Amino acid sequence: MRRIWYFLTDTRHLTILALTAMAALFYLGAQMLELALIWALAATALMLALAGLVWLWRRRRASRESEQLGAAIGAQAATETQTSDQSGAEVKAIRNDMLKAIETIRGSKMGIVSGTRALYELPWYMIIGNPAAGKSTAITNSGLQFPFADGKIVQGVGGTRNCDWFFTTDGILLDTAGRYSVQDEHRAEWFGFLDLLKKYRRRAPINGILIAVSIAELRGDDPEVGIKLARSLRKRVQDLIERLEVFAPVYVVFTKADLIAGFTEFFARAERTERERVWGATMPYKRNAGSQQMMAFFDHSFDELCSGLKELSVANMSQQRRDRMEPGVFTFPLEFATIRAPLRSFLVTLFEENPFQFKPVFRGYYFTSALQEGAAASEQSQRLAKRFALSLPDAPPAAGGGQSGFFLLNLFRNVIFADKDLVSQYASKHKVKLTYAAFFAAAVLLGVSLGGWSWSYLGNRQLVSNVQADLDKVIKLQAKRLDLQSRLEALEILQDRIEQLDKYRVDRPWSLRMGLYQGDLLERKLREEYFAGVREVMLKPVVANLETLLSEMNAHADQLLVPGAPAGATAATSPTPAAAPGRQFQEASAVNVEDAYNALKSYLMLADVSHAEASHLNDQLTRYWRGWLENNRGAMPREQMIHSAERLMTFYLAQIADPSWPRIEQKLALVDQARENLRRVVRGMPARERVYADIRARANTRFPAMTVARMVGEQDQALVTGSYAIAGAYTREAWEKFVQDAFREAATHELQSADWVLKTAARDDLTLEGSPEQIQKGLTDLYKADYAREWQKFVQGVTIANLNGFDAAVTAMNRLGDPQSSPIAKLLTTIHQQTSWDNPAIMSAELKEAQTGFVNWVKNSVLRRGPSQVNVNLQLDQARADKPMGPIGREFAGVGKLVAPKDKDASLMRSYMETLSKLRSRLNQLKNQGDPGPGARQFMQQTLEGSGSELADALRYVDEQMLTGMSDSQKQSIRPILVRPLMQTFAVLVGPAEAEINKTWLAQVYEPFQQSLANKYPFSPNANIEAGNAEIAQFFGPDGLIAKFATGALGPLVVRRGDVLAARTWADMGITLSPQTVARFPGWIAPIGAGGVASSTAAAQTIFQIQPMPAPGTLEYTVDIDGQQLRYRNTPAQWANMVHPSPQGAPGARITAVAFDGRSVDVFNEAGQFGLKRMIDAAAKQKREGGIFELRWTSGAITVTMGLKIVSSPESSGAAPQDQGFRGMKLPQTIAGAAP
Repeated sequence: MRRIWYFLTDTRHLTILALTAMAALFYLGAQMLELALIWALAATALMLALAGLVWLWRRRRASRESEQLGAAIGAQAATETQTSDQSGAEVKAIRNDMLKAIETIRGSKMGIVSGTRALYELPWYMIIGNPAAGKSTAITNSGLQFPFADGKIVQGVGGTRNCDWFFTTDGILLDTAGRYSVQDEHRAEWFGFLDLLKKYRRRAPINGILIAVSIAELRGDDPEVGIKLARSLRKRVQDLIERLEVFAPVYVVFTKADLIAGFTEFFARAERTERERVWGATMPYKRNAGSQQMMAFFDHSFDELCSGLKELSVANMSQQRRDRMEPGVFTFPLEFATIRAPLRSFLVTLFEENPFQFKPVFRGYYFTSALQEGAAASEQSQRLAKRFALSLPDAPPAAGGGQSGFFLLNLFRNVIFADKDLVSQYASKHKVKLTYAAFFAAAVLLGVSLGGWSWSYLGNRQLVSNVQADLDKVIKLQAKRLDLQSRLEALEILQDRIEQLDKYRVDRPWSLRMGLYQGDLLERKLREEYFAGVREVMLKPVVANLETLLSEMNAHADQLLVPGAPAGATAATSPTPAAAPGRQFQEASAVNVEDAYNALKSYLMLADVSHAEASHLNDQLTRYWRGWLENNRGAMPREQMIHSAERLMTFYLAQIADPSWPRIEQKLALVDQARENLRRVVRGMPARERVYADIRARANTRFPAMTVARMVGEQDQALVTGSYAIAGAYTREAWEKFVQDAFREAATHELQSADWVLKTAARDDLTLEGSPEQIQKGLTDLYKADYAREWQKFVQGVTIANLNGFDAAVTAMNRLGDPQSSPIAKLLTTIHQQTSWDNPAIMSAELKEAQTGFVNWVKNSVLRRGPSQVNVNLQLDQARADKPMGPIGREFAGVGKLVAPKDKDASLMRSYMETLSKLRSRLNQLKNQGDPGPGARQFMQQTLEGSGSELADALRYVDEQMLTGMSDSQKQSIRPILVRPLMQTFAVLVGPAEAEINKTWLAQVYEPFQQSLANKYPFSPNANIEAGNAEIAQFFGPDGLIAKFATGALGPLVVRRGDVLAARTWADMGITLSPQTVARFPGWIAPIGAGGVASSTAAAQTIFQIQPMPAPGTLEYTVDIDGQQLRYRNTPAQWANMVHPSPQGAPGARITAVAFDGRSVDVFNEAGQFGLKRMIDAAAKQKREGGIFELRWTSGAITVTMGLKIVSSPESSGAAPQDQGFRGMKLPQTIAGAAP
């Protein structure tokens, strides 16, 4: 068991086990710790390397300390010999012998194995005791093997001056000077010696302590001598424990046992093996054994020793019965028993428990004899002689010079040296503090780690639960539903979670770390589900449309047409505008080379991700997906569908680098045929167009596309959106850094190009077509025309996102109305920067401003002086200033007019931002009121009246100041960007205003009616109390509360055409009156007859509502019915109330539309009282849910669609209201709000 315990507690074995466990942890926990196998191997290699470095460092330190210790021993020997009286030659020989002994140990087998550490690794024992206690003599006569042959180093008999170093093959014995044990004045030397040991043998300076005590000193007449000696030795043991910081076993060796009378005679015939045996007692090792246990052990073991001597005496007598025996054979056991009391007293004093001292570890006591010299007095014989008055004969002289050591060899080898591993470290106060600190630090670290792991476990479990909830929600959302809306909503849920997990790759919360993060596995699963959904919702419809177009192109290959502008047959695409509010995309043509080439390129990109370009796919996927979306939209709002589709496609294209990005299986035969047909057309294209397309392609790959999100920044990309991305070739950076030089290069050198789409290589030399200037001018003109066309499409695709709710509108306007960081200002400024390079006047003005700007800054900011005329010699290019404006500058001159500074950096755009800032302040004021209803109603009223309204002022400023002097095409592009924030703000005022109107209706009309008339006849047919005419007149009739409410609360917000109410509109928006209110209002305010019923003098009318819908290819259209006019500009539509016949206006029906080119088109026009009927008959009708009819009129390429809902008509209601009067009438609780 002891060997097993040593094996398990050995530091080397524990180190190997720890390294093995750590390596196993790396390999088995690699997945949990998010480590790849290579990292686990690297961590293991690093750990082994560190362990090797530590081992080498320790080995080197041990070797160094061993060398230093050898040097210290040599210095000690030198000190010894310098104080010796021997001759110089002998002193030198003694020192050489000492050094030779050290070298002999290093050259032994242990030295060969351990190197310079051999001296350090041998067990060390310290012998302390009184001077002349026989310490050195016992060592030299012990029978141990010393590494040198002669005995000149042995100085034990003459006395040890400081410390003798005895080197044996089993260990090293340090024989300290006896004065250290009994004289306190030598404590400094004693402590210095101990510090030397501690310095060079840190872990175990000594392996044990031998206390040598002469029997003669304890047998004296004065017992205090032994007690005093024990106390002195106890102090030295205490010094050893404190200074060396170890608990070493203590062996008490009683020397000079030959001075006990009869020893020599008793052991005269002992054989060698008997002389080498151990004579004493070894106590079982107990670190905390008490003094009582020690004394009980001493008493028991000493009795056994006495009994053994008696038995041995009888045995000796039986062997020598014929010979004359010495008296000592009979008396030695008795003499030995006499020393029991002094020995016990000595041990009790030496190992007595003292709370102020450390408790020594008592290992055993032993009796030895080294020389057998001196006369032994027999106490027993003297006691008997004294008792019986006898005279003792003179003691015979001692045997001459016995040099045989008794009971030493096995004591050292089998007991002392065998216990070399019993030494243990003593925990000093410093070590205890360090131990406690390390323990508490480890406990805190463990606690924090366990807490962190628990926290991370809970966080990751919640994350897994949330993802599972998302998946369950997706499944539930699509259960028993196959509509487009449910699929898009399900994909958005997955996309939101994937985006969150994607952000966690870079910066995840601490609650998900600690090696337990499960987001990667969850993200992989979510991506699989997401891409599977994208494949079904987007890829399959897109691929089907692409394959259809390519098949049609192959079928009509002979009809392929090259457009007037470069078709891009070998390069980047010419994108088509994407979905913008109020218009659709133009359909791709199968006989258009550009469309066919782009379709083939997209088809190949979807099959081979290595060629995929996000900008190209963004345009083409939108073009070939939009038709399927429109056909499968169902009841999903179009704006919501566009937003969801754009968001899905943007994320899908951002994942091109994902290995799981879905790819399609291309039809090789279809691709080969399409390539061949396009190659045939491309070979017939002019060289100039091929070169232009190639330069455009290379520019697209070198420069990023320009998008609205890039202009306004990530913070505002959800507020200002765009449906069109400009290819990188059509940016100012591309023109200045590449395209311009490329055109110059193409005009003077031959160009080589390769097209991976068509798998062709071309060499074009334009130098044969004319002069370099003419060629460069031709390419530049083509480029500028495309440049202007691209930016026109871009501007037309910009829109302000819908502001859903009053709070959202306030937040949005805080951004839009910020003069410093408004996204609208950023957008228009960027557009100006990208398009002003073709306007020489603007470029010259910017140069002049840059050259005079520093002077003005010094005068205004430093000198505090107003600007004055400064004569600055400007080296302006007059030819450039007089150069005519290019197509880009001409098309976007209006933007330059808005942005360019006028007086002291003031510009139209800055003034516009000031108006938006005022509007922002007004909205914040309404929000701070708590209930925005009253303020919103007042704001709407001021806006409709055109006075005191920030909205009206801003709109007036836009139309009368900013857009003045612009062409119609520029107005159509820029005005929506400037007006959209105003319209959106007005739209969000409608809801609070309607809520305020309903509250006023409840307080002024409905609740008083319920309290006074609702329970009376005729309003309650079964009531017993009849309402009088006066009571009825309070509410109904021309002067009733309802009429007053219509004049007061509703008056500024509605228009009364006779008895018919219609909402006043601003930008085609206004409050919505409920159909019941519109239908019954004439009866509510009609004069009351004598019978208490409302009289009916008005002609029978049909009350209906129409809702305009976006019309592709138009800027706006107007519906005119009997003088009631509705103007719609492709904005979010509302239901509008109308009556037929109308008491005002000429009868008839007319629909007029304005196309993109500014033409006015009459879609329908019919005069007369039957105009409405004929307009309805001419429409293509389709019935929807809720009694709504969808009517569609087409004129050429323009189609106008509206919704129609009948509120009341003479045919449906007959004359019931007039006949019944107020019988059973109930007033509605609300009169304003969205139509159901």
